Amino acid sequence: MLNDAWAGKAKTLSNLAAEEGVMILIAGANVVRFAPALNVSEEEVNSGLDRVERACARFVAGVSS
Repeated sequence: MLNDAWAGKAKTLSNLAAEEGVMILIAGANVVRFAPALNVSEEEVNSGLDRVERACARFVAGVSS
């Protein structure tokens, strides 16, 4: 759940994540979630989390698409 400072901006974060090559789901204006495949490898999880981390850093810095 996004905090008050970023309320209503789940779509922005989702778009930034997509630009980084990872899909996150929007579960309301303030909520994002992950739904990885059940057979995802540890390497794929780590790669995906790296991409999400970059998207979050851009989001916090105020960069949007």
